[in-house]
Amino acid sequence: MRQDSWSLGIWGRIPVSMHWTVLLAFAWMYLVFMDAVLMLLSIPFVFLIFAVHELGHVIVLRRRKIAVTGVSLWGIHGETSYNEYAAKPGDVVAVAWGGVGAQAILMLLALGLTQLVPFSAVPFGGELALVMFVVLVKLNIFLMIVALLPIGPFDGHAAWQVIRRTRAKLKAKAPPKAKPVPPPEPETQLSGEQQQEADAAAEKEAADLIRRLTGKSDTEHRG
Repeated sequence: MRQDSWSLGIWGRIPVSMHWTVLLAFAWMYLVFMDAVLMLLSIPFVFLIFAVHELGHVIVLRRRKIAVTGVSLWGIHGETSYNEYAAKPGDVVAVAWGGVGAQAILMLLALGLTQLVPFSAVPFGGELALVMFVVLVKLNIFLMIVALLPIGPFDGHAAWQVIRRTRAKLKAKAPPKAKPVPPPEPETQLSGEQQQEADAAAEKEAADLIRRLTGKSDTEHRG
């Protein structure tokens, strides 16, 4: 573990650590709400997004029977390390989408709760609903977009390989293209005189052939 990170213990046989940059979430949330109470209410939901994202990676890895070696939380992203030698290219793509997929499920659940549950009927319910909507929906969407960027340490490097892999599979399944059949050559139309000349030539060739055959037979008989 890095010296600038803190160990959060072993969760489900996986060592989990947190980098100090995660604490910047306090300042970030204060700039969003400009209120200390709303900032404190929002921090658990920010950590929930980070945890759910990495949990999505872990679930995919365990379903594919690939060993998970650790989880690290950073400022606006996390890192789930695993046995890369046991992972196939398809596994890497699935793991990359697992984190964003888990975030999407969390976003839908939060959206349903804020729309269906009457938070205004309980003390601080309105503030709680506001924080849930801003963090678990709006901020969550922003973090999903960041996670899918094909730069730096984000999941986008592996996630967008799904396009290339899908094209390759479709190309492999497509039947081979048949070669175009050349059009039939047009039949030559002969005039009446040409047809007569052709018939005469054919009769002459037939007569010559019969004469040669007949002459050869007579010679063989006389000998």
